[in-house]
Amino acid sequence: MKSTTAKKSVLYLLFLIVGVPLIIFLVLLGKIYTFGNHDFIQKAKIEVVLGAAEFNGTPSNVLKARLDHAALLYRQGFATTIITTGGSQNGDLYTEAGVGRTYLISLGIPPANIIADATGNDTYQTMVAVSKTLKSFGATNAIFVSDPFHEYRVYLIASQLGISDISSPTRTSPIRGLSSITYYLREAVAIEMAKLVGFKFLSVLRHGS
Repeated sequence: MKSTTAKKSVLYLLFLIVGVPLIIFLVLLGKIYTFGNHDFIQKAKIEVVLGAAEFNGTPSNVLKARLDHAALLYRQGFATTIITTGGSQNGDLYTEAGVGRTYLISLGIPPANIIADATGNDTYQTMVAVSKTLKSFGATNAIFVSDPFHEYRVYLIASQLGISDISSPTRTSPIRGLSSITYYLREAVAIEMAKLVGFKFLSVLRHGS
């Protein structure tokens, strides 16, 4: 009888230690997937393209997909100004924001309607910079264009910064299907860590103050 009770106690303890966190993590994954696979598009003054890699002045396929989607929304009249974002890595001659702006101009978007903001080197830094630009426009919301796996984290950070996030994920990214699993897992881990220490702290930890 005692051994049975002891086994139950051990199993219950294992459930608390392993099972509960796993369930919470899986629920979060579900939220990230569901949010990223829904388009909340509506009109706004500004749309923001979250940065991704560029190669010697040429947008990567991931960044190109985001920019193409932003251009489409612009042509459809959902926004009148596009902010491209993203800094540069050590040794880069170009910034993601600058490359994004150049690419949008090549698609026929008027240069006067594109703002390149290369302030941030991660999502949090980018969103802080964007929030300041939005305030200068008197805007409290914006359309945020990124990959589906990324949109939920963008939404959470935007909410903390007082920005109303209109999420519109690209559907043409090369990161899809099985290849996207790692990205979804990484997003879930980042969000869980941010619950403990905050997005700002994670950013400082990664890049310094």
